[in-house]
Amino acid sequence: MITEIAEAFQVESNAMTNAAVEQQGSAALLAHSASLARQLEDFEAAVIRRGRAQGESWEELASHLSISAERLRKKWSSDKLNRRLEQRASRTTSSASNPLSGPASLPRQRPGGPLGPPPADVADPDSDPPGTAAGATPRSPHQHLAAALSFLQTQGDRPLRVLEGHAGISPSYVSRVLAGERRPSWPVTMALAEACGEPPSTLYPLWRVAHGQPVDVRVTTAEQAAEEFHRFLRSLHLAAALPGPDCLARLSRRHLSPSDITQVLEGRSVPDWPTAARLVVALQGRPADIRPLWHAARTLPAPPQHTTSMYADAFG
Repeated sequence: MITEIAEAFQVESNAMTNAAVEQQGSAALLAHSASLARQLEDFEAAVIRRGRAQGESWEELASHLSISAERLRKKWSSDKLNRRLEQRASRTTSSASNPLSGPASLPRQRPGGPLGPPPADVADPDSDPPGTAAGATPRSPHQHLAAALSFLQTQGDRPLRVLEGHAGISPSYVSRVLAGERRPSWPVTMALAEACGEPPSTLYPLWRVAHGQPVDVRVTTAEQAAEEFHRFLRSLHLAAALPGPDCLARLSRRHLSPSDITQVLEGRSVPDWPTAARLVVALQGRPADIRPLWHAARTLPAPPQHTTSMYADAFG
């Protein structure tokens, strides 16, 4: 249950970020805030119940919450814990039976399935690719990585046996990586990218985020940050099956123009934050993942200029 609650919190958090980027009304934003607060309480209850079941003391549990052990014990008696989590289970069941209420947890889908290119006779680079419809739930980081690898495999028509031979892993493991059921190591990710004819560096931002690692760890100048910012956007673009600028403009609800999108994706500019966030949302990404790079690109100093001074008489 703890994992389920965490995933539901992530979905709601992404939805709140998207609502903020789209400048939705105060009522909508506060509804997201209330939902997140409720899920945090559910998460705390689930963790407390597991901790007590595993023999952890009230003092140990309370030390992380800045309250006394006695207060925590009164807040989460056995009856209150059971009632809280039973109510959550009831809400989850209700949401599952009512599709209009939204997902109770992160959808477990095959990222590669809906992202393959359309048949050749109907291919349209600016049509909405399946899975990127306006309002679609943002993908999790490991879904993005799996989607990018699956798209490369489908686009290049690489049989699984070719990928397994190049990466030195079993066909079943390749399938599970492409389905988003396994998070591959970097050597495996490199081998799969190379087998599909793609530079591994393109997938590096997705791999780092999928493994919970910071994206800006090596950035020291604005130039480096801008380069990594655009690399991250290109990797999200690849995971979304390379939709065209007109498609992305539609997915941004026309807040972005095709020319703006082209300029950013080609690495010619680091836009303001609303533009960057809207583009990430259109690509089913999470703006919070790329914000450190955007901020570094806009605030870090430029690399030093190396100049050579010469005396005037050196020219005779």
